[in-house]
Amino acid sequence: MLADVQIFATYRWLLAIACTIYTVIVTGQSLRGWLAFFASSRRHAVLGRYTLALLLRTRLRPFAWELTQIVALLMVLGTLIYAHEWLE
Repeated sequence: MLADVQIFATYRWLLAIACTIYTVIVTGQSLRGWLAFFASSRRHAVLGRYTLALLLRTRLRPFAWELTQIVALLMVLGTLIYAHEWLE
């Protein structure tokens, strides 16, 4: 029964879960901090609205191209991992 447990695979999944939870928590804390900063005064609220307008005006075509490259590279990585598992 103990021989069927793969320690590295278990460690890898636990590490992935821990890193994901950590990333979500840190991103949430950062977002909450920025929202508190932009709500702190009238001047900062104007700055927050300006920042939001700049983010909305971001050119989508270069961003979409970068996102497409990331997705393609992740698909290649997933295929390599699947092939590695299949060949074992």
